[in-house]
Amino acid sequence: MVDVTPFRTGAAVLALPQRHVLDLVGPDARRWANGQLTNNVRALPVGRLNQHAMVDDKARVQGFVDVWCLADQHLRLVTEDVTPEEFSNRYEKYIIFDDVELSDLGGEYAVLAVQGPQSGRVLAAAGLQDPGEEGAFVDAAGVLVGRRARCRAGGVELLVPSAGVDALRGRLLAAGATPVDEAAAEVARVEAGLPRWPVDMGEKALPHELGVVPRMCNFEKGCYIGQEVINRIDVMGQVAKKLWGLELAAVPPAGSVIRADGAEVGVTRSAVQDGGRVMALAMLRKAAWSPGREVEVDGVGPARVVELPFPP
Repeated sequence: MVDVTPFRTGAAVLALPQRHVLDLVGPDARRWANGQLTNNVRALPVGRLNQHAMVDDKARVQGFVDVWCLADQHLRLVTEDVTPEEFSNRYEKYIIFDDVELSDLGGEYAVLAVQGPQSGRVLAAAGLQDPGEEGAFVDAAGVLVGRRARCRAGGVELLVPSAGVDALRGRLLAAGATPVDEAAAEVARVEAGLPRWPVDMGEKALPHELGVVPRMCNFEKGCYIGQEVINRIDVMGQVAKKLWGLELAAVPPAGSVIRADGAEVGVTRSAVQDGGRVMALAMLRKAAWSPGREVEVDGVGPARVVELPFPP
């Protein structure tokens, strides 16, 4: 049985091996990153982090990355399910006359998460400062602690020197955090309606379709790769498909066809089971964009359309 309780009422602690840490350093670091990623890096204050989609020139999502501003010429990048090699292969070709250096810190840093409504209390008990509001971070004796929600109740991520990971995890557990596994974290993620690349999107998924625009896209920052398409979609105010939730009786395989009135209206993506409740993320066409709408999932049966995040 998957126990998601710490994410809802306590403080869950887990390692995030799928996160990868890189440094971008140099006088042109802000300007260069601002021209590649979807959120505003040029105006990002020191001590703040923000979230970005990595998109191609047609605005198709290629991954997600967080940017932590350590100093005016020093950005720390935390990629999500995108390896340092993949990130470098994608972006180093755009470093031409820019005075920046991109380096992989994978062997030097690990990423931990403390998520849930008691995360602040656990940080204090472990002798770590709570950054406070979402997107703020602090340096706690070499450990960067940033407010970064990975579940509905919110929480923090910690960029930890590799040599100190076990000791810090022990402090967090002693302070009242509960260890959880990836299965529990997956339930919390799906419940919060947070898409994961590439499992929750096809090769042509756009930020608007995934519901990430409010936290990952800025429309006043100037030009960047994919900007024209993203701006045009925002002005038009419509997309052909969008990520929604489904409540079902059984867990469907990813990619199961969804039908409404006999017509195909979408496919399932991530799906999890929490006790007797089954939740799935699904990419749906407009015909099914109605909370409470009954649809049929091939091989599974009836399902109900739900707005994200899922209700408690």
